[in-house]
Amino acid sequence: MGNASGAASSMLTKGVAVEFLNESLGHYFVTTSADEIAALDSGKTAGWIRTGASFNVFADAAPGTSDVCRFYIPPGLGNSHFYSASAEECAAVRARFPQFSYESGSVFRMLLPESTTGQCPAFSTPVYRLWNNRADSNHRYTTDPATKARMIEAGYIAEGYGPDAVSLCAPQ
Repeated sequence: MGNASGAASSMLTKGVAVEFLNESLGHYFVTTSADEIAALDSGKTAGWIRTGASFNVFADAAPGTSDVCRFYIPPGLGNSHFYSASAEECAAVRARFPQFSYESGSVFRMLLPESTTGQCPAFSTPVYRLWNNRADSNHRYTTDPATKARMIEAGYIAEGYGPDAVSLCAPQ
């Protein structure tokens, strides 16, 4: 993508994915839903606190962006959520894990990295997806390379494209 794409992406409506942590579970959760954010912030959904981390998302459809699907992984399998902007990966997860609840095919929109290199388009930021590699499956999504490194050091597995395992590309 060149400067024209950067100019176009700067005119798109952006939202924010806010990260929460449930310390007792050791689980992370990101959401763009105002209702979910309010429920977590108010304690209506108990045990969750904001980590202070967030990343931008595209709120509207635009050329080059992809719908992000969301699955709920039920208790016993993780009590967690999984996100992907790859239609192929979303279909594969639905087929491989029929016990997961397919919540939406479009919770927000993102750019996909180049599949071999993991390179994000200009004017976008890599988002890393890290899996906890535990029976209580959980993923953490971050744009911070230092957070990614700490999570890998703690036993998490990076999932994504290219040698840097980039899963999504967020608008700047």
